[in-house]
This record gives sequence, C-alpha cells and structure tokens, in this order.
Amino acid sequence: MRGLSDPTQLALHLEENASAWQEIAGDVDGSALGLFGRLEALARFGAELQRRALAPYGLNYAEFTTIGMLRTSPPAFRRSPTELRRLVGQSSAGMTRILAKLEDEGLVRRVAGRGDGRRRDVILSARGRELAEQSFAALLTAQADVLAPAGKRRRDELLRALDALLVLFARHPLPDLRAR
Repeated sequence: MRGLSDPTQLALHLEENASAWQEIAGDVDGSALGLFGRLEALARFGAELQRRALAPYGLNYAEFTTIGMLRTSPPAFRRSPTELRRLVGQSSAGMTRILAKLEDEGLVRRVAGRGDGRRRDVILSARGRELAEQSFAALLTAQADVLAPAGKRRRDELLRALDALLVLFARHPLPDLRAR
C-alpha cells in the first residue's frame, strides 16, 4: 500500500495538510485530520490485506463473512437471510446477490425455515464449511504476520487504544450535516 509504505511520510503529509487547513479555516483543531487520515490509511491497508488473502479462494470480504457466520452457527450451520444481512452489514439486495453467488457455487443451500414454512433459511454446505475454514486460516495468518513484530504487550496497547476510539465514536452519533 502506497500510503503505508512510509508511515513517516504519511504522518508528515497529514500534519502539513492539517496546518494548511488551519490557515484556511482559522482556529480549528487539526489533530482530527491527522487521526482520521491515519484511520483511513489503515482501513485501506486492511481492505487490501483482506482482498489479497481471500482472492485465492474466490471470495470477497462480505462473502467470506457470510460463510464465516454460518460456519460459527452450530450445530446446523444455519441462519435466516435477515440474520445474515444484519450480521454482515449488507442491504437486502446485497445479501441476495451474495447468497445467489454462494448458492451457485454450492457453498450454501436454502431450505424451508423452522415454523410456518414461509421462511427460507440458509445452510452452509460441507464444501462451504471447508472453504470457510481454509479462507479463515489464510486471513488470520496474513493478519498475524502484520502484527507479529509488535509483540503481545504492544498489541494489547493497540487494542486498548482502539477500544477507547470505539467508545468515543459510540458516544458521539454522526451529525446530520444536511441541516447545515
């Protein structure tokens, strides 16, 4: 990833950008630009890592997450499309496309749901279970390789810092900027 190939240069660029915006906008705290710029670079790196780790398995991250959710739903490896949609964070149309692809590839099948018969559940096939486990191992290895140089203490510090950010974000709902 170009943005992370030299983190010092990225940090310098973000600081220079924040300073330029402080001159343009006046008395503003530019540290938010630096923080969110770093988060954006990390998000892009993480997405690229996922893409590269999952590509040999013919999966994108949403498909991987879908079969992963089913794989971790024993004993029947079964969920409703609505449950999967919520867990994976997809729209109804997005989940429909994902499930159609997975079904075409023999990774899942749809069966009558429990109850009155109107509901259709999604069940992970044996081939889907195998692919979920293989792709999970590949992604976990890729992620662990990135973090290995940090050591356990540093990783624990990073987790605490990220947890603190999540708390800040959760306490501050996104503003409705259309009204401004």
